[in-house]
Amino acid sequence: MKIAAVFCIYNEEEYLEYAVRAILPAVDVVILCLGLAPYTAYARGETAEFRPDGTEPIVDRLAAEFPGKVEVIKRRWPSQLEHRDAGLARCLELGMDYYFLVDGDEVYRSDHLATIRDTLQRRPDVGTFIIKCHTFWRSFRYRILPDTLTWRPRRLFHLTRHRRILGVRVPHALRFVGINDLNSLGPVYEFHPKDAVFYHFSYARSPARMREKLMTFPHAQEILSGWYEQVWLRWPGDRRMANIHPTDPPKFPEAVAHDLSDLPEIMRRHPYYTLETIDDHAALAHRV
Repeated sequence: MKIAAVFCIYNEEEYLEYAVRAILPAVDVVILCLGLAPYTAYARGETAEFRPDGTEPIVDRLAAEFPGKVEVIKRRWPSQLEHRDAGLARCLELGMDYYFLVDGDEVYRSDHLATIRDTLQRRPDVGTFIIKCHTFWRSFRYRILPDTLTWRPRRLFHLTRHRRILGVRVPHALRFVGINDLNSLGPVYEFHPKDAVFYHFSYARSPARMREKLMTFPHAQEILSGWYEQVWLRWPGDRRMANIHPTDPPKFPEAVAHDLSDLPEIMRRHPYYTLETIDDHAALAHRV
């Protein structure tokens, strides 16, 4: 059972190293597909106008520290779908059995990864595994809980290369049919949040970093007009604010205060760990 964790990333310096180091012991290879320009640059026809952060040095350092286990692909991809497919192509070249889709701001606990591996061993018939998440909001102290999320992220895919039609074994062409959905064969299995989740830090950012994220977000064209000013900037003064998702408000019904005891151990070393809310000064210090 060979598992590849595939990261399709652009400007993920705040959390990428934590995400990679957390998952590294549980997989056979980590494939870092580093985009050299955001997808939105292509959408606007402005491929020269982008500002990379410190992600590339982190990627290079991890590859040097873990030769043979951390691989790097650097390229410009015009869409997230093509970005995902590049990682899939490398998985197939390496003879991997599973594609573990991980974003650069998604961190796992070691006990949950052990549960995931055990389930893969017990359920080789499953084609797609759903893993829900805790989504952090403005800091590590507020989050949208998995039980309140309608999002059911597809995160692990069995790489079956053949299927049977009328008893005849024929090749099966694996491909992404959506940005988070591979056409893997077999049923779908959903982990219960008490058994396995991931910790999603995409919204645990400062105002300036969030504005920057919105400009390079795969769904940048779908962001609701005024969301940044009316929701993101206003939220610290109204922490009971409801329906706060940037493209489909009810998807995030409310960010609630929560203790930090369940966080992956590695996140206790993050400079944002002690902050009530992440401000621009903290983000700038992290970048420097």
